[in-house]
Amino acid sequence: MIRDAWSLAAQQMRDPRCRVIAGLGAGLSLALLFAAYALFLSLIGALTEDGLILFDGSEITGLGSFFTGKSLFYMMFLSVFLMVPVASAFTGLYLHDVADAVESVHYPHLPRPERPSSYAMTLQSLNYLGLLLPANLAAMVVFGLSGFFYGIVVFYALNGWLLAREYATMIAARRISDSDTRTLRRRHGRTLFGAGVILAVGLSIPLLNLVMPVLGAAAFTHLVHSLRRSGLSAAV
Repeated sequence: MIRDAWSLAAQQMRDPRCRVIAGLGAGLSLALLFAAYALFLSLIGALTEDGLILFDGSEITGLGSFFTGKSLFYMMFLSVFLMVPVASAFTGLYLHDVADAVESVHYPHLPRPERPSSYAMTLQSLNYLGLLLPANLAAMVVFGLSGFFYGIVVFYALNGWLLAREYATMIAARRISDSDTRTLRRRHGRTLFGAGVILAVGLSIPLLNLVMPVLGAAAFTHLVHSLRRSGLSAAV
């Protein structure tokens, strides 16, 4: 089921609507990634006087490092950690457009759902961002203290669970009640978690992570519909 959902999501990128959304999403992701990287450098400058020594022996001393020759490389490396909260920050801006495109092709028999307001979508995204930011900071600490293996397991498991909760909830809420959405997450938690881990892994791969949020929205749309067809809730 998970493999089918992601395969159909990849095929959906042939749709001009999804390509436009992916292009806009990639541009916005890159802009937010620059902003997140600048904020990270500012925090380094505020918290340390000597700067941060990186694995290649070079030093980050604060916002001034933003303009160095290696800055783009550093930013792409840090995108492994930064893209999860960056993607979550604007999920509500594109998720419903992607879901509409998927449903118009694969589920044309369904009535058009009523969209929540822009305020409600933004508030929902910010709520999940409030969970993801401290969670990823904690994962980075574990990564630094426990070594690569345990750190990467914690990072992907934590983000997979949080991303699955966000995407599944926002997709499911388009057509079923809050109580049915909670039931869906409870009964099919492992399946949703597996799809969330794939999304988290994709978001940690530089360049791919720029379009991964749109692919994730398409994949979770297929997954939620498949789980609903399994008999979780009455059709809407």
